[in-house]
Amino acid sequence: MQSIAQGVLAWELTESSQYLGLIVFAGLVPLGLLSLVGGSLADTADRRKLLLGTQIWQMLGSLTLAALVIDDEIAPGLLLVVVFITALGQGIYAPTFGSVVPSLAGTENIGAAISLNSSQIQAARVVGPAIGGWLTSQVGFAEVFAINALTYLAVIFAVYITEFPESAGRVRSLSDRLLGGLRLASRFKQVGRPLLAMFLFAFFCLPFIGQLPAYAELRLGIDAVSSSYGWFYACFGLGAFSGAFMVGTFFRATHRPTVARIALVGFGASQAFLAAVTSLFVAYFAVFLVGLFYFMFPVTMATMWQEHVTDAVRGRIAAIWVLSFGGTVPFSNLAAGFIVERTSLQTIMFASAIAALILAIGVRFPRGPVIGDEDLDGLTFNFPGKRFRGRRWLAGNQN
Repeated sequence: MQSIAQGVLAWELTESSQYLGLIVFAGLVPLGLLSLVGGSLADTADRRKLLLGTQIWQMLGSLTLAALVIDDEIAPGLLLVVVFITALGQGIYAPTFGSVVPSLAGTENIGAAISLNSSQIQAARVVGPAIGGWLTSQVGFAEVFAINALTYLAVIFAVYITEFPESAGRVRSLSDRLLGGLRLASRFKQVGRPLLAMFLFAFFCLPFIGQLPAYAELRLGIDAVSSSYGWFYACFGLGAFSGAFMVGTFFRATHRPTVARIALVGFGASQAFLAAVTSLFVAYFAVFLVGLFYFMFPVTMATMWQEHVTDAVRGRIAAIWVLSFGGTVPFSNLAAGFIVERTSLQTIMFASAIAALILAIGVRFPRGPVIGDEDLDGLTFNFPGKRFRGRRWLAGNQN
């Protein structure tokens, strides 16, 4: 609800694609700034306290935003500041939550847990935009932000009553705690390659997300402050829900690199289809397909790296995962807004489609062992034939 209202408010204030890019940048760049810190804390600190603290922080941010836009007006610069400060909590929350999901579900259920978690997030993208679009058109932005703030209470309660496993990481040097995930990802391709693929996908293929309000008005002729736009965004969310669900069910036994390539080719084709249509009815179907193939890819990538790490380093690798998306999409949207102002929305959308097809052809995912905290020891040394000694190979690895 808040995401759609925030984007529409930004468009109503400025009618600028460049400003839409700035809003996405302000909301996601804290993930890049704080994810390494969050990942380090997730491996060594009390995870419940981290999750509670960050949820309270974001709830207060939503309440502040509601108070500031009570008359549906706010200075564009102030909106950027509030969005940025609120999102600082997500920079710690995201890698922490990413590290506890497999711990709660058990290593034998990692694939299903990631798919289920992703599915419920996308289900919220179906319900939230529909409600948020309707509420925005009926009552205003402040009410949407205030309702969102209240929903944090449910999350806070759920975190409070859940028993989380203790952090398994050893207390190491500051360098290992902050940069250990990067070192592991760069050394072990079975972990690093899915992260790199997600970085390239986020940077070259996802700039369109922040431009959806502009696309709706300029290409389809519908008001971004309307229930029609809410349903349009909900179709995107329904597609994403379907894609995440399919990875954990229909494609569960399929060779994962194959699923990744299906997702990339499908995304490229559906993105080009969306860029070409002008009918609202056809656009609903096209954006559903974009969402479906778009989210099949990150769910597959997340499953691949999660299966190759132990709980002792999961938080630090989760931080790199968050960085590959949250630290990349802000800059790609910033660049996209600049390019759209000087060319067109279709230029960005067709370029994203081509990038996805190139990635489908060029990406490779090697096999490898499960890695843990002990793999940080002597990481700068790489003696042939000894690199994987004493390591566990993943049973039934699909990669």
